[in-house]
Amino acid sequence: MERDIEKAIRGLSFRMRLLKAKQEDKTTSEVLTEREVMILGLLRERGRLSVSQIAAADHNVSDSTISTDVTKLWRDKEMVTKTISPENQRTTIVELTDKGKKAVGLVQEQRAERFKALFKAINVTDDEKQILMTVLSRAITHLDKHLGLNKSIEK
Repeated sequence: MERDIEKAIRGLSFRMRLLKAKQEDKTTSEVLTEREVMILGLLRERGRLSVSQIAAADHNVSDSTISTDVTKLWRDKEMVTKTISPENQRTTIVELTDKGKKAVGLVQEQRAERFKALFKAINVTDDEKQILMTVLSRAITHLDKHLGLNKSIEK
């Protein structure tokens, strides 16, 4: 039974990635890594953040990795600005540019479209929806513990 479920999840994941690739083919936007999308999403949700605050959202990634990604988003993609905090010269403050806002908005719109297609495809009843929510909540709780995340990270 576990193999069947694993196969079904892999099949669903593959099809969701195909939908994502199809969406990306239709746009001229720059390709962003998942971590870059996470950084842009945090900035959109919370506003100005220091590099340390961004890094704190993902305990499995070092501050230097986040700093490198922020620098790419700033220098190469022009999606964020970086400024030195006047209060603490060792702190870099990061903010979204208009280009960054547009990029993260597009990513979020595309994700919403993919989930809409998924929900239409699975067409669950109210009883099935409750069961699905229970199972997904259990998975999220387990993965949060495994990854060392707290509940406030949800996207």
